[in-house]
Amino acid sequence: MTEHVALVTGAGRGLGRVMALALLRAGHRVFLTSTDRASLEETRHASGAGERAAIATADLADEKSLAAIVAEAEQAFGRVDILINNAGVPNPPSRQPLELDPAQLRRVFEINTFAPIRLSQLMAPAMIKRGWGRIVFISTSLDIMMAPGFIAYGMSKACDEAYAAALAASLHDTGVTVNVLLPGGPVATRMADPAGTAKGLLPPDIMAPPIVWLSSDASDHITGLRFIAARWNSALTDAQAAQAAGAPAAWGGARDSSIRPPG
Repeated sequence: MTEHVALVTGAGRGLGRVMALALLRAGHRVFLTSTDRASLEETRHASGAGERAAIATADLADEKSLAAIVAEAEQAFGRVDILINNAGVPNPPSRQPLELDPAQLRRVFEINTFAPIRLSQLMAPAMIKRGWGRIVFISTSLDIMMAPGFIAYGMSKACDEAYAAALAASLHDTGVTVNVLLPGGPVATRMADPAGTAKGLLPPDIMAPPIVWLSSDASDHITGLRFIAARWNSALTDAQAAQAAGAPAAWGGARDSSIRPPG
């Protein structure tokens, strides 16, 4: 396996911690960020990866912080080959579509949408120059996107997917791939289950196998797709599992294409 350098946002807890640990176990170096240093230290300690794991806190809603964490990651490891856009904030409580508070909506979009877009813009040029890179957006299921009680969160993730699809097309043949990964349903994390008492939730560990594959040389030329982790069957080969779990990002398909009059 070729060693690469990954930057994982929201790496202190939940899905971010699972993916960061999986990448470290796979032999990569990982730069972990979140707003809480203590949780980042816990993730680094749990990895046992020593100097292959570095950490820094950042507020992704702050434009200056985005450039700063890219610079810190490059200072720590010399480069960043893989960007995992995982950090996110949940929907404002009890906000139906007609009740959305503009300030709360802006906060959701600053962290869930604008920050991933800007980080991609900051990191992609160096990836293109090296001829290899991975950008992965962590998204959510379509029914959650359209649920009235999750409308702010859902809109932010829908925008991420649309951007990912367009970015993938624009980076075709550069060696830099752009894909979307989502659990496939509610997950047993602090965002979905703050009290830790809910039942029938997906385990966070389902994110580990697909993120390791997406971050590897084995996924060369795989771009513009969305992968559902709950459908990833580790009993299959990675290529077979990816085929079963993948589909075009941003809900692409023949029935969804623009209708154009003849001529």
